[in-house]
Amino acid sequence: GGLSIGLERAGFEILWANEIDKDAASTYRSSHPTTQLFEEDANQLLQRVLDSDSNLPGPGDVDLIVGGPPCQGFSGYNRHRKSEDPRNSLLETFLAFVDYLNPTHVLIENVPGILSMDQGNVMKSLLRVLQDFGYATRLGILQAGNYGLPQNRWRVFIWAALGDEYLPNFPVPTHEFPQRTVFGATEFRETIMKPPRTSANMPWRLEPQVTVKDAIGDLPQISNGARDDTVNYGSPPQSNYQVSLRGITSRVSDHIAAKLTGIQLERCQAVPQEPGAGWLNLPEHLKPANLVRHGDNRYPNRFGRLHWSGIFNTILTRAYPYWGRVFHPEQNRVISVRESARAQGFPDKVSFAGGISSKYMQVGNAVPPLLAEAIANQLSSAPTRRNPKGLGIHG
Repeated sequence: GGLSIGLERAGFEILWANEIDKDAASTYRSSHPTTQLFEEDANQLLQRVLDSDSNLPGPGDVDLIVGGPPCQGFSGYNRHRKSEDPRNSLLETFLAFVDYLNPTHVLIENVPGILSMDQGNVMKSLLRVLQDFGYATRLGILQAGNYGLPQNRWRVFIWAALGDEYLPNFPVPTHEFPQRTVFGATEFRETIMKPPRTSANMPWRLEPQVTVKDAIGDLPQISNGARDDTVNYGSPPQSNYQVSLRGITSRVSDHIAAKLTGIQLERCQAVPQEPGAGWLNLPEHLKPANLVRHGDNRYPNRFGRLHWSGIFNTILTRAYPYWGRVFHPEQNRVISVRESARAQGFPDKVSFAGGISSKYMQVGNAVPPLLAEAIANQLSSAPTRRNPKGLGIHG
């Protein structure tokens, strides 16, 4: 529900939602108690909409349809991705909802890998279908770190506005951030949202980047494989970021971590506590053989340790050392579910349902709420024909 949290913070009322995963649905339901949540296959839900089910919206009832159709078929982490991947067909299901319900606005989220699918033709086809439905479109590639997140996370968004309705821009970056390169953007590079140029004569400056310490420095020390689901905070909040995510919560939940064993634990213990440390710093007998075979440093983040003054790698669906920098800055363990959620900008009041693997997966699959809020703010107060005072529900 990261995207929904951001929309609500921007003033939108989330009336309907669908989530087929049992644990994710339970998390969503507890975080959005007033939303009517359906828990079924999206194609079955679509058929009920088409059959005019009285519990579901009809044409003209919806101002905004938002979604991130499953992206496994597009993700750069999937080496066997194909445009025929059956999961990709859910893009077509999403578009069928749009075509029938005819909302004034649409927002779609996906991973940058969608841009290079079939030499860019998948994205071009998606935009063309929306345009054929009567929508003006705007494509944007956004770096979450530029909007106050402590994480390197590139994501692709599409705004669509029906007819001559207001077509939102994407928000101007507000924070400094070191990552400037997004892979796979190909011919769509001009849609990357870049920070404005600043100079001594400018009346404003970009905010400093949010660091790992800003994000998790107040959380208590835990052991490798810790399973105490709710614990006391380690200290009072030490940054504005921590203040905003802690809110009024008195204890912190989901501060649990996957357990390292065997050679994985040995590697963690051997990685130094210094900026940029990773598998290249390991003793020869602990270096992964397949990485050694490359004979270079193309993958320095693997088996990497975070540093307090640095940032998180993209939060994925597992805290798996081979995939990136997930060792805690000082403790010999991987980052906890809550630390992953902090990197994503989830408020501490959000508790994730299910087992630890499911919790990590829900966090990794989410849109960061702060990024969603920044995007939604571009539309929330904009007037439309159906709502002359703006789509957002303010009060």
